[in-house]
Amino acid sequence: MTRRYWNINLEEMMEAGVHFGHGTKKWNPRMAPYISAKRKGIHITNLIRTARFLSEACDLVFDAASRGKQFLIVGTKNKSKAADSVASAAIRARCHYVNKKWLGGMSTNWSTTETRLQKFRDLRAEQKTGRLNRLPKRDAAMLKRQLSRLQTYLGGIKYMTGLPDIVIIVDQQEEYTALRECVTLGIPTICLIDTNCDPDLADLSIPANDDAIASIRLILNKLVYAICEGRSSYIRNQGNMNVLPCSINTLKGLYDMSGVEVGQHLYWQIGGFQVHAQVLITSWVVIAILLGSVTIAVRNPQTIPTDGQNFFEYVLEFIRDLSKTQIGDEYGPWVPFIGTMFLFIFVSNWSGALLPRKIIQLPHGELAAPTNDINTTVALALPTSVAYFYAGLSKKGLGYFGKYIQPTPILLPINILEDFTKPLSLSFRLFGNILADELVVVVLVSLVPSVVPIPVMFLGLFTSGIQALIFATLAAAYIGESMEGHH
Repeated sequence: MTRRYWNINLEEMMEAGVHFGHGTKKWNPRMAPYISAKRKGIHITNLIRTARFLSEACDLVFDAASRGKQFLIVGTKNKSKAADSVASAAIRARCHYVNKKWLGGMSTNWSTTETRLQKFRDLRAEQKTGRLNRLPKRDAAMLKRQLSRLQTYLGGIKYMTGLPDIVIIVDQQEEYTALRECVTLGIPTICLIDTNCDPDLADLSIPANDDAIASIRLILNKLVYAICEGRSSYIRNQGNMNVLPCSINTLKGLYDMSGVEVGQHLYWQIGGFQVHAQVLITSWVVIAILLGSVTIAVRNPQTIPTDGQNFFEYVLEFIRDLSKTQIGDEYGPWVPFIGTMFLFIFVSNWSGALLPRKIIQLPHGELAAPTNDINTTVALALPTSVAYFYAGLSKKGLGYFGKYIQPTPILLPINILEDFTKPLSLSFRLFGNILADELVVVVLVSLVPSVVPIPVMFLGLFTSGIQALIFATLAAAYIGESMEGHH
C-alpha cells in the first residue's frame, strides 16, 4: 500500500477537540499506548498516533476506492448530531450509510435484509406512481407507515446490492453489534475509538474523540476526501483501458455488410446555417394535422358523440386518466399541458415515420420527426422543467423552497441540481428512444433486402406511440411529485 500525503494537521485536530478522551475512571487499559497525558480528570489522546493511523486509514480507503470497492459508514449517535454528519459524508462520497439504528443481523442475516430492501423499493415505486393513493385509506395509511419506517432504518442502504467491502464505524461502544457482525463475516473495519474502547476489535483503529461533533466531522472529512480521490482514480483507469480495435473494414472481409448510415436526413442551407429541413416540414405537418383534425371533429358537437368527436373525447379521457394517476386529485389544470406534450410527440413521430423522403433508402428520412433532433427534444423538456417548479410554487408558495434544505442544509446544492436536471433528462430519454428505434431499422436493413421498408415503418409507428406515452407519463409524474413535496 503506497503512502500518500493527506494534509493531516495537528493544530486542526486540537481545534476540533480530537485529543479529548473520557474521564480517567472510564477508560480501557488497552488504550494506554494511545494516551499521552491526564488533564483535569480526563485522558488526552496522543495526536501523533492519531495522525499516523488516520493517514493509514486514508491510504486504505483510497486503494479500495481506486479498485471500485463499496463502503458502508455506520454512526447512529444522535446526541452529538453525529448521525447527520454521517449521512452528509456518505452522500458526498457516494457510500452507503446507517445513521438511525443498526438492526441486529443487518449484515449476518443478509437475505432478510435484501427482502426488506426489495419491499422498500416496491413501496417507493408505488408511492411515486400514485398507486398508494388509489388504495383504501386504511391500507394506504398502513403502507405509508411501513414505508416511513423502512426509510428511517434502510434509507441509507437502499441502493446496496451486497455486503460492503469496508465498513467505517464512528463509535465503537454505540455500534458494538455492527462491529461484531463485521468481525464474524470478515469484513474489514475502520473504527473511531475513544479512551473507553478496545483498540484490538477493529482492523484499523483511529484514536479520537467520538463524542464531539467537530472531531467526528474532521475524521470523516479526511476519509471521505480519500474515498473521492480513489473513485476519481478508478474512473480515470476505466477510461484509459485499452479496447481491442475492430473496424468495419476488417469485418467486411468476413461478411458482406450493407453500407448504411444513421441519422442522414434532408437539410436546407440558409445563409451560413444548415437547417434540419425534415424537422421543420414534419413540424408544420404535425401542427396542421392537429388543428385540422380538431376543427373537423368538433365543428358540429353533438350531445351523444359520434365518429371523430367520439375519438377525440376518448383521447381526452385517456389524457385525463393519465394526468390523474400521476398528479392526483388536482390534475385538472394540467390536462392541457400533458395533452399537448403527448399529442405533439405522438403525431410528430407518426408523421416522421409515414412521410419518408425516399422510402427505399432506409433509414434516410423514415424517422425524421421533430423528436429526431436533440435540440427539439430539449425544447420539449424545458416547458416540463418550468411546469415542475410552477406546480410546486403555486401549491406551497415560497415555502416550496424549504425542501431544498431537508434533511440538512448541506444537501442544498445536490437538491437544487437534482430538481433542475430531472425534467431535462426527459429530452435525453426521448432522443435515446428515437435513436434506438433508428438503430433497429439499420440492423433490419443490413440483414434483409431493402424491399421491406413498409413493414419496418409499422414498427416505427408502434414505438412512436410508446415514446410519447413515456414522455407524457414522466412529465405528469414530475409535476405530481413537485406538488406533493417529495424529493
